[in-house]
Amino acid sequence: MEKVVLITGSSKGIGKATAVEFAKMGGYKVVINYLTDKDNAEKLSNYLREEYKIETLVIKADVSNEEQL
Repeated sequence: MEKVVLITGSSKGIGKATAVEFAKMGGYKVVINYLTDKDNAEKLSNYLREEYKIETLVIKADVSNEEQL
């Protein structure tokens, strides 16, 4: 059974590195959250799908805003 991991702020920095580590482990679908950097979020999604053959989903949301969650 695959698990789903949601990583906030995953278009760059620590969030991006965390997404890559989950992809390397395998067995996870990765949800990539961004607020302002759609291009990097999409690039990361494409990279994870091509390199690690996993499912990804890119979503824009401000996780500090309850209405967007």
